[in-house]
Amino acid sequence: MMDLLSIASSWRSWFLLSCSAVVLVIAAPVYAATSTPDTLDTDNDGLIDILETRFGTDPTKKDTDGDTFEDGLEIQMAYSPTSSQPIRLEKTIFIKLKTQTMEKRVGGIAVKAFKVSSGLPGTPTPPGEYKVLNKNVRAWSKSAKLWMPYWMAFSTKGYGVHELPEWPGGKKEGANHIGKPASHGCVRLGVGPAKEMYDWAPIGTRIAIEN
Repeated sequence: MMDLLSIASSWRSWFLLSCSAVVLVIAAPVYAATSTPDTLDTDNDGLIDILETRFGTDPTKKDTDGDTFEDGLEIQMAYSPTSSQPIRLEKTIFIKLKTQTMEKRVGGIAVKAFKVSSGLPGTPTPPGEYKVLNKNVRAWSKSAKLWMPYWMAFSTKGYGVHELPEWPGGKKEGANHIGKPASHGCVRLGVGPAKEMYDWAPIGTRIAIEN
C-alpha cells in the first residue's frame, strides 16, 4: 500500500506534467495587477486580492496551501488552492443574455468576464443548462458560408460558442456588435477571448445560459 509521501510525490509529478504544456501561456495573472483596489494582487501570485477573499486564500502568500503551486496557477487549472490534495474545482461557462456577458467560473466563482453577442430577438439564444459537446478550432458553417473559429457546440440544434464569424476572404463579421444581440442563436466572442475560452474549457464543460 502506498504511503502518504508516495501518493503526494506521485500527484505532484502528474500535476507538473499536466501543467508543463500550459504554464508558459499563463505568464499574465488571472487579472493584471495594478494599484487599483479592484485589481490589486498583493502577493503577485496571479490571483487578485478580491478573488483571494472569495476562494479563502491568503492574499499575502503566493502558495496558501503549501503544495508548491501558486494560488493563481491552481485556479487557472481548476484545482483547490486551499488543499494540498488534488481537489478539482468545476469549470463553468456562465452566460447572462440580459447583460450580454460571459463569465469564466471556477468552483462557482467568476474569475473573468467577457462581452458577447447572443441571438437576435427573432433568432434567440436558448437559455438553459448545456455542456460543451464538441470543439473545432475552425468550423465551417454551410448555411452562413462563414468560418466559425474556436467553435464549441453546446446543442445538437446547431448552437455554439465561437469567435466572430469570418468570411472566406478573412474579414471578420460583427466586431462592432460585441455587447449586444447580433447572431442567429450562437454566442459570439471577440478575438482573444474566444481562443482563451476554447483552450480553457474541455469537452463536457458545463454551460449555463440565463436570460
